[in-house]
Amino acid sequence: MGAGGKKPAMKEIDETRGAGRDEAFEAIIDRIKSAGGEVTEDQFNPLYTEIGTQEFEVGSERVVQFSLNRFDFKLSRRVETQSVQGEGHKKSLSDLTSPRIKFILKRKPDTTQDWQSVDLEDMF
Repeated sequence: MGAGGKKPAMKEIDETRGAGRDEAFEAIIDRIKSAGGEVTEDQFNPLYTEIGTQEFEVGSERVVQFSLNRFDFKLSRRVETQSVQGEGHKKSLSDLTSPRIKFILKRKPDTTQDWQSVDLEDMF
């Protein structure tokens, strides 16, 4: 950490942040179950991106579907560990120092097939 030098990456903090987000997701699922929600599906899927004619795995997604108070919900956690850099035929993948994690909550009333985005804070 000398003057004018580049600061080294703080790998431990990045890993702790990712683990904290995993624990937060599990805590949300526990709250859903304690509120009377019934988990109907729990899937892990890889995330892919295309560069030219090739597909590359850039992360993972976990989707949990559950029923609560006559609504169907879909809670997903997308974890991206790599990002696409460059444009055109000079695209490449680069590792992210900290995983990009995004929670998405959608609900569907029993009477329709349309999923609507919901703010996670409004759920509880």
